[in-house]
Amino acid sequence: MADEKKNNGAEKKAKRKAPVKTKPVKKTISQEVAEEKENNTRVLNPDKFMDLFHIFKNAKDIEELKPILYKHLLTIAQRHNLAEEYQILYLYEPNSSIKQAMVDRIYNAIPDDNNKPILLVLHNHGGRIEPAFLISKTCKELSPKFVVTIPRKAKSAATLIALGGNEIHMGPMSELGPIDPQFNGLPALGISSSLESIAKIVCKYSESSLMFAEYLKEKLDLNVLGYFERVSESAQQYATRLLADKKLPQEPEQIAHQFVYEYKDHSFVIDKEEAKELLGDTIKINTNEYKFSNDIHRFLTDVNLMLDIFHSKSLAIVGSARDFNLSSKNKNEDN
Repeated sequence: MADEKKNNGAEKKAKRKAPVKTKPVKKTISQEVAEEKENNTRVLNPDKFMDLFHIFKNAKDIEELKPILYKHLLTIAQRHNLAEEYQILYLYEPNSSIKQAMVDRIYNAIPDDNNKPILLVLHNHGGRIEPAFLISKTCKELSPKFVVTIPRKAKSAATLIALGGNEIHMGPMSELGPIDPQFNGLPALGISSSLESIAKIVCKYSESSLMFAEYLKEKLDLNVLGYFERVSESAQQYATRLLADKKLPQEPEQIAHQFVYEYKDHSFVIDKEEAKELLGDTIKINTNEYKFSNDIHRFLTDVNLMLDIFHSKSLAIVGSARDFNLSSKNKNEDN
């Protein structure tokens, strides 16, 4: 009995000393990040939005960020097992038009002894057709195989670049577009379409002919109109050359003509299905290459958001994964 009382007393004493369970206090994100940093429990992952936010917030300057961004681009390529298979290049420039300087950047990013296929991540709204043709031609000549992957938009002159690819990898969000060269922000074919519309109005309302004649005399430079017509013809010739060595559903000239002349809207979306009809087996859909470029786009979209928040800048990559181009959101200056 004495032993039993002794045991009961010990149990009661233990219960009195047992800690009272309390509801854990929920920590804020900043407290968690600070604690992790202090305890060095994990490395921040740029794939995670909040981790990327803290990477940018804690960086002393933009130069400190560049090695982190470069390393993560390589990580994404390795994740998709493409780093060894391809020489990966970028023409990821969502804000600026294709121009001559981009040709040199792409050319300089290709190693002299390159024997790998080139994989070009292409995201651009277009620009001048001459440098676009040279970029595509250069990638074709300096690699055993030229592959283009389009995470979102490759419009106008960027479509011309894509036409040189042995393969064009597209997905649900990918867009090609009419090859409608731009001149000072105006689509070349837009002038001709406008004149056709005016001619139809004059035919219907003959009394308006004098008014339109006076207006066109003041506003329209015939030399510019002639240039617009010639540059559209040149776009068709360049497209035909880039398509010449491919097995296609139609003759290269017919396909080139369709890309240049048969779409009335400069912003017309040529999606993966329509691209497949035009270009046949050159179009590859929902491949690993496309998924890689989609991951790149997702990451760089977040990066550009952070750059806007913390530095009022935007980032493009033209060349290798190291070839960052930072520009001001308020000025067209490169840093």
